[in-house]
Amino acid sequence: MNNYLYRILAASLLLIGASAATADATLEISEAWVREAPPTARMMAGYMTINNTGDAAVTVISISSPDFDSAEIHRTVIEEDIARMLPVKQLEIPANSQVKLEPGGLHLMLFDPKRTLREGETVTLIIHRRDGDPLSTTSPVVRKTGEDHSHHHH
Repeated sequence: MNNYLYRILAASLLLIGASAATADATLEISEAWVREAPPTARMMAGYMTINNTGDAAVTVISISSPDFDSAEIHRTVIEEDIARMLPVKQLEIPANSQVKLEPGGLHLMLFDPKRTLREGETVTLIIHRRDGDPLSTTSPVVRKTGEDHSHHHH
C-alpha cells in the first residue's frame, strides 16, 4: 500500500513539473532586429514582437545581451512636440496577446556594443521573465534608412 502511494505521489509530481514547464514556454519572439549604427556609436536600437501564447499574463522584467554592456526597455513619448525616450521597468504581456517593440514606440536601447556590428551580423537578445527561465533569441543587424517620422509632431 505504501508503495502504491509513493507511485501516485511521484506521478503527481511529474505532472506538476510538466505543467510548470509548459507554463514557462508561453513566450515566442518574432520579427527581432537591431538597427545598424555608425561604427563609433555607443547606442543601438532593437525591436521585436513578443507573443504570449499562454493562458496567463507574463511579466518581462528586463532584456539583456552578451553583445552589449547593457540594455534597457524604453518607450517613446511625445511631449510638447518633442520626442523623449523613457525607461520602462517591466512589460506586462496579457494572456494570448503580443507586445511590439518598434520604432516610435516601445523599443530596446542597447548600450556600448562589444564589437562593431554591421548589417548581416547577428546579436543575441535574452528576455528575462519574472517567473520562468530566460528566453534567448538571435536578432539580425539591419540597415534601415528613410525612417518613418510620422510619429513626430512638428
